[in-house]
Amino acid sequence: MIYRIGVRMDDRLHILMADYVPIANKGEEAIVRGVEDMLSDGRPVALGLFDNVPQVTQRENITLFPRNWLFRFEGNSALSGRGRILLQARIALELRLGVRGLLRNLTSTGTELADFFGRAQYVLVGHDGVFCVESCGIIHLAKKHGKRAGILGASTGIGGGRLYKAWLYRRTMEESDFCLFRERHSRENMKRLCRDPDKLRIAPDPAFAMRPAPPEAAREALERCEPYRKARQEARPVIAVTVLEKGRVYAGFRPDLHGQAKQQAHAKYLAAVFDALISKYSAFVLFLPHSVEKDGSDVVAARHVIGQMEATAADHAVLEQDRGPRLLKSIISQCDFLVGERTHSLIGGVSAGTPFVALTNRQDTRTHGIIGEMCRCEDQIIDMDVASEEKASQRICELFQRREAVRESLGPIREELSKQIEETVRTIKGSQGSASEP
Repeated sequence: MIYRIGVRMDDRLHILMADYVPIANKGEEAIVRGVEDMLSDGRPVALGLFDNVPQVTQRENITLFPRNWLFRFEGNSALSGRGRILLQARIALELRLGVRGLLRNLTSTGTELADFFGRAQYVLVGHDGVFCVESCGIIHLAKKHGKRAGILGASTGIGGGRLYKAWLYRRTMEESDFCLFRERHSRENMKRLCRDPDKLRIAPDPAFAMRPAPPEAAREALERCEPYRKARQEARPVIAVTVLEKGRVYAGFRPDLHGQAKQQAHAKYLAAVFDALISKYSAFVLFLPHSVEKDGSDVVAARHVIGQMEATAADHAVLEQDRGPRLLKSIISQCDFLVGERTHSLIGGVSAGTPFVALTNRQDTRTHGIIGEMCRCEDQIIDMDVASEEKASQRICELFQRREAVRESLGPIREELSKQIEETVRTIKGSQGSASEP
């Protein structure tokens, strides 16, 4: 028997998040850590998930399995194009006929993945919007092996694949012990297929439940940044920001532009917003790296924005080191205001009670559903596809000026979210109660 810190390995709670989870994205890890905090009950937790790693990799208490052991695609972003659609349809047909394909890796004798699957008390699919035909096969297999299994946090719909997805999706919702969606749009989409639509519930994104690092850890990390330290000495307000160049927020910004033209226009828009805050309020802008993925680094995006700003080097800084999501959430709590394109940085703002404004577009149902509807903060969302740089700057300055009122308004919202998370935990565990309807 193997021991770790005085605890037997068999005493750990094993949770398999059977999705592609790019852990370099701290929003993705925030979801994972939120699930850990929701279900641990004080027990040590072993988490399993799938990432683009060449072999089984251990990072703290997270076991990363190679993504291609189960999944043909890297999340929902790759699920388009004729060839991909045909392959999805083929996988769906195989699953309907009982052909497991790659899913056999979950039960292949003598493998680390099969060992983890065998130990797992919970098998979850659908994190951060990821839900695909393989997810249906995973739930079916998990239930056959007596696991507590279901959908948690999905933002999905049947889309254009009704002909080959409908039967599988319907079976999955029947077999799942819980079907929890993080915004209304997804639930309404899936209701069209479900024989028991009341089973489909809206629940907070698990990242709301993630505990932040201690305040002293955030202060220590920030004090190492000389421009930040000097700004605090000068009593300047510190504004945390998250900027990106990947995903639905970026795709919805100036969809008429592509490549370098889009990147420059996006950076110019954000630069105008931050310059206005610095000019009017002597603010200090702190760029946070919520993703350090090679093909979508927030540090690179921040440098592009800084290259368009008129402010001096003393007015801003980029935290370039890879920071864990708990520490990032704690850092947000130490700031006076947050301007975010990253949805999970906004979730951190709500959770920490930090006044914020969200920058996105009208097509982003995730931000509008989670931050707008669930958190009742629609007034703090700016759609960059309709608001000019000037109008966005004016609105952000208005929200910054009344930031203390915004902070106060977040109190009841946080209390309500906390109650919803408690009900979500009862639903996942099978205790009495169910996820509440916001």
